[in-house]
Amino acid sequence: MTETTNPPTIPQLAEALRAAGPRLDEAGRRVAIATYRLLARGESVADSDVADTTGLPHSEVARRLAEWPAVFRDKQGGIVGFWGLARDPLVPEYRLTVDGYEKPVHAWCAWDTLFLPAVLGRTLEVSAADGHTGEPISLTVSPDGVRRVDPDGTVVSFLVPDGPFDADVVVSFCHKVLFFTTEDHAAEWIDARPDELFTMSVNDAFEVGRLVVEGRYADTLGDQTLSAG
Repeated sequence: MTETTNPPTIPQLAEALRAAGPRLDEAGRRVAIATYRLLARGESVADSDVADTTGLPHSEVARRLAEWPAVFRDKQGGIVGFWGLARDPLVPEYRLTVDGYEKPVHAWCAWDTLFLPAVLGRTLEVSAADGHTGEPISLTVSPDGVRRVDPDGTVVSFLVPDGPFDADVVVSFCHKVLFFTTEDHAAEWIDARPDELFTMSVNDAFEVGRLVVEGRYADTLGDQTLSAG
């Protein structure tokens, strides 16, 4: 890690990220994982789809989804964006090809591409770009680790959330967590911004994601009934 006076350790950053997200009980974890896995197919997700997948009452699913921040819907009410995963491309774009599915989906930031494989239980092919120069970056990320990153020296900019994530998370957090092909490119981009930003290796950022996912969903991840097929 570089570029900040007192960068957090990996466990410290993971704890801050867990604390910034909604608190989830067992039913909440089931709803969240089902929503992720259904959305990964590349289509909007109805509350009834989540209810059918989880076996929870429709009213309970709808209530939880309505209470959580950063759940984005289309004009028909279908979920098209959920906690780091989107049906449609954002700017900057992180295009994801999910193993087993034909339609691409999209992440909200660089770090999302590193924790989503564990949540989805699937390998992702990631297409992104340097946040400063626009140079192409590609990765292959499985639930167990980063299998490939090109260029090799790619790093991730990061910041510690200063409070709970809300509906503004894409601008306040995601647009600051980017890939860069080199430390120099990251440093140039960071130097022009007032935030307490730092960089991490791709593997360290994956490890942060692993800790966050295990801490938030560990006892629910292996439930095959929540698979989107």
